[in-house]
Amino acid sequence: MIITRKELVKICDKYLADELSKEEMIHFARTVMFDDDGRYDCEDDLVEEILSQWDSAKTQSKINKTSIQFLRNALNDLN
Repeated sequence: MIITRKELVKICDKYLADELSKEEMIHFARTVMFDDDGRYDCEDDLVEEILSQWDSAKTQSKINKTSIQFLRNALNDLN
């Protein structure tokens, strides 16, 4: 499965609608980043960087409604 920018927008939408928790976002990012079976691939470096940040303990504290809304808008503008 290729993780695209559009998929990240959908994930952001679910988070903003309280259908997905911060912990679930982190778990998803970790699953994709440490996929040894080749089930997941990132569309581009931007998608990989975003997932890497969601997985990073140093930046997880910055995951909140405001930052995810900003990210969602930026990703939407790029599509």
